[in-house]
Amino acid sequence: MTTPSNTAVPAPFGWCHWHKGPSGTAVLVDLVEENYGPGAALYACAPCREQRGLLPVVEQAHEVAYRDYLLHTTDCEGCSRIGRCDVGGRLRDIYQQALDEAP
Repeated sequence: MTTPSNTAVPAPFGWCHWHKGPSGTAVLVDLVEENYGPGAALYACAPCREQRGLLPVVEQAHEVAYRDYLLHTTDCEGCSRIGRCDVGGRLRDIYQQALDEAP
């Protein structure tokens, strides 16, 4: 008779490009695009992400949007007034949309 203890679902297999070994926690952290030939997808496990400060690709979208928004508002005199300039407002909307879509 089969018991639940010996029918456990195997852990998902992944590969960590940082410690160069198998991992059950590896997620996509970088896409390397090439001008010619195929690009590459790089994966990192949870310990390597924590040690190196790597973010999963799905979390990077709102980080980039926030950085773009902050850079604009620090350099734009129009954003220092009450409210925002048109560009600052659009960048803020992009940042908010990225936050809303994040898992």
